Amino acid sequence: MDRLVKMQGLVRRIFAILATILVGIFIGFIFHMIQVNKFNNLDREITADSVTMEVTADIHPRGLITDSWEKNDAFPDKVINAKIYEATITNNSKCVMTDWSLRINIHEDCYVNNAWNGVVEIHQFTDKERVQTLDLRNYNAEDIILDYYLAGQDLLIPLKNGDYIVYYPDTSSSSSEVPLKSTAEYSGQTNIGIIMYSLSGNVDLSDFTMQYHIHKSYFADLTGKIYLVLLPTWLLIMLVGGLIAWIILGFEGQLIVQRQMLDDTFNLCAVVADAKDYYHREHSKNVAKYSRFIAEHMGMDKSDCDAIYYSALLHNIGNYSVPESILGKATQLTDEEKKIVRMHTVKGAYLLETINSIPHAAEAAMFHHERYDGTGYPVGKKGDEIPLIARIIAVADAYDNMNREKLYRKKFTKSEIIEEFKNNAGTQFDPMIVDVFLSIINEIEE
Repeated sequence: MDRLVKMQGLVRRIFAILATILVGIFIGFIFHMIQVNKFNNLDREITADSVTMEVTADIHPRGLITDSWEKNDAFPDKVINAKIYEATITNNSKCVMTDWSLRINIHEDCYVNNAWNGVVEIHQFTDKERVQTLDLRNYNAEDIILDYYLAGQDLLIPLKNGDYIVYYPDTSSSSSEVPLKSTAEYSGQTNIGIIMYSLSGNVDLSDFTMQYHIHKSYFADLTGKIYLVLLPTWLLIMLVGGLIAWIILGFEGQLIVQRQMLDDTFNLCAVVADAKDYYHREHSKNVAKYSRFIAEHMGMDKSDCDAIYYSALLHNIGNYSVPESILGKATQLTDEEKKIVRMHTVKGAYLLETINSIPHAAEAAMFHHERYDGTGYPVGKKGDEIPLIARIIAVADAYDNMNREKLYRKKFTKSEIIEEFKNNAGTQFDPMIVDVFLSIINEIEE
């Protein structure tokens, strides 16, 4: 007993020391985070005369044969000349450039015509300052409040000495402009194009200022890497220490309680393992609710909406034929296992084809994995050949899957879900149903 008491005291002291070390690690890491946040939030700026190599910018004529031309239909008394200028932005830092903007000061009469791929904030100084941000590739002339000319299909916005433009990069997910990775990690460079007109055909764009932020990970530098090692090491020590403490101190009543808890846990695991279709029931309930909601917003009557709801409840009934070892597999399926999984559509349809009280239930089970472009299974139907009920359930089924934590990935964010549906409309999904779904996704989320 005395030895046990001594061991209990030793264990308590060891855990007290470990707890103190953890507090020290967290306090140090918090100060490290503060320093990194200051670094990331620092407003940075370069000009054409800057000597820093962290981030560079250069504006120059693109120089191809077709990158300059004359225009004689803009004004009756003069010919203006166009040239394409290219701004090359290079991130030579070891961090990600999260955002940037490029201000170009104008020192002579000229006209801005186009810029890609972002938007341009134009500042004109006439009787007063006029400011407007435009996507020069996609605009409505009636909405422009700046002075401008239209020469055929060409928009000409006059600029003079003292005016300036600010280019804001494209922020879409397909853009290579932001975030801009490091040259050490990737290409680290992006090019933007600007079309300018002038009498001479040469516009001086050398007076510019670029503002930007760069982002460094908490674990990028040596200090961060130290914390990256310290925290798992501490956790490992705690786990080992806890295991040792449990072995040494888990006598009599404590041992019985722990053993009972383990028994309950394993019994629960057995119950879950036996309830083979538990996940699919919950999944099917959600798919049924989403499918009916989509059908309602497509203008279907109540009986059709109810039929879709009940069919969606049963759309995965064929999973009874898939072994649990495959359904619960955390790694990639083999070709043979994929064939087994895909047969759940056919076997589900076979079970449901005699159910006359739920119209189209068999079609829902059979074709909910068909793709709009014809590359799905089990038959390879495409477009309107796929029954409408299966096309609706396919969207609801995909949404519920994306909205779930999986063994091999985290659940999608709302913006990721929207992007996924937009990217796959017309290939995996019926684009009309995707449009309806995206119009009600906020209500579904609620």
